[in-house]
Amino acid sequence: MLARQLAFTRGKQLCKYSRFPDDVLAQVARSYSVEHEKRLHEWRENELNSVIPRPEDDPEKPKKFFWFPTGALKETDFSFGNISKWFKHNKAEYVKFNQSFNPMRHEILGADLATAHFLVHRGGLVRFKGNTCWMERNKEGLYELPCSYDPSYILEAVDVNGFDLHYEGLSNLCGLRKLKWLSLKDCKNIDDWGLDKISAEFPELEYLDISGCKKITERGLESLYRMMNLKELIVTNCNKSVAFELACFMLEDCTPGLTCEILMGKNQD
Repeated sequence: MLARQLAFTRGKQLCKYSRFPDDVLAQVARSYSVEHEKRLHEWRENELNSVIPRPEDDPEKPKKFFWFPTGALKETDFSFGNISKWFKHNKAEYVKFNQSFNPMRHEILGADLATAHFLVHRGGLVRFKGNTCWMERNKEGLYELPCSYDPSYILEAVDVNGFDLHYEGLSNLCGLRKLKWLSLKDCKNIDDWGLDKISAEFPELEYLDISGCKKITERGLESLYRMMNLKELIVTNCNKSVAFELACFMLEDCTPGLTCEILMGKNQD
């Protein structure tokens, strides 16, 4: 607990006495994020291509990224009690693959419209700067968004309540320089790692709702000390942890003007 308190205090002092005015480091980090995601995507593509068989390959040379197996072989158990688990696992893997970062979409549309297309197509809501209405798909699954880069579309608010968003999907929410409002309410797959990525990606966020995210603990909340402009934070203490509440109180002390609303989770069976 002392280590957590020291981490908050250190973060507060670094932000208070930073030699870089006007959040220069935050601006550099945001401009770096898109390029970082592109490099990760290229690295994954090269890794996959390295194991694809080719006619000119030596049959005695193993077609592996490593020359030795990195894990034990796993047998697929299709017993009656395990079929549902196998199907659930493969479904989750497909969703993760479907949410992986697409660099071409960002190059054609820009960060704001690329993120809007990614979210609205999957059932999320977005609001652009200067508009009061939310953009969403209709009952037929259709929506109206530009299919080419338009600098007048600046994403300001994102609502993905209950959206089946994974850590891989968060890579599509990069390069959003003006995002002020973000709701991840009831996103069951957002955990401490995802919250750490969010805190690094959106240091200028003013509103964050992560209530109902059962995988978030006090360890993830500690990363929010980076978000010095955060004014309202809504969380759910699903495990009724004292350390979780203490992390919220230290966040309020670390971030000027921040108010944390702590909801109590339902009793877990």
